[in-house]
Amino acid sequence: MAPQSPRFSPFSRQSIHQLEKRIQAIPTWLVALVAFMFLSSCVILIQQDGTQTTPRDILKLILQDAEAIALALAVILYVKAAPDRKTQKHYEAWRVIDTAAAANVTTSYARNKALRDLHRDGVPLKWLEAPRSNLAHIKLPKANLQCCNLTGTNLEGANLREADLSQANLAGANLSNADLAGSNLANADLRAATLRGANLIGAKLWEANLSNAEMRWANIQREQLNGAKLDRTVLPDGSYSEASEMTNVSTVE
Repeated sequence: MAPQSPRFSPFSRQSIHQLEKRIQAIPTWLVALVAFMFLSSCVILIQQDGTQTTPRDILKLILQDAEAIALALAVILYVKAAPDRKTQKHYEAWRVIDTAAAANVTTSYARNKALRDLHRDGVPLKWLEAPRSNLAHIKLPKANLQCCNLTGTNLEGANLREADLSQANLAGANLSNADLAGSNLANADLRAATLRGANLIGAKLWEANLSNAEMRWANIQREQLNGAKLDRTVLPDGSYSEASEMTNVSTVE
């Protein structure tokens, strides 16, 4: 089995986010001044030979290494501006997503990449608007997709393991062979959704609306459907549920 890449815990992400906010709050001029004074002091300490140094000698030493000091200062300011660049990148990613949704674009590589980038940076995707889009095989494990609008969206083979899809609109969505293990689908609208062969082990489906949904060959435990709304739902064993709201499903294998 290939080794899994390490994941940041929620605490680590929060700590990094707080650190970035503190760095952003420091005025750039103050960072530049402190960095210049520190770098100049290092140059003087390294180059002086123990003899008494006059202000003229200090200025001469600084000017002699002005290029190295400027380069080091540029690197420090570049690092300081990293949170601002990340914020701008997130704005651009959301602009791509919103533009694709407004134009009713079905397949968009840019939108898919924007979603992956936002998720990788730990940005919540709550209230995402991507109806009738093609997001097949997208990888968004543990994503916050609460209240998102994915009506009629193609999510075939998508990795949504442990994702929060509570109150999401997935009516008519194609979730065939999707990995939804451990996901939260409480109060989600899954009417007429296709869940053929989906992995739903450990998924929470309390009060999820699965009316007219297709769940043939889905990997799910029968007790997980307790409390879900099932009306003419095709169950994993191929049978139909006639009840409008099930509290004890006994036909799921």
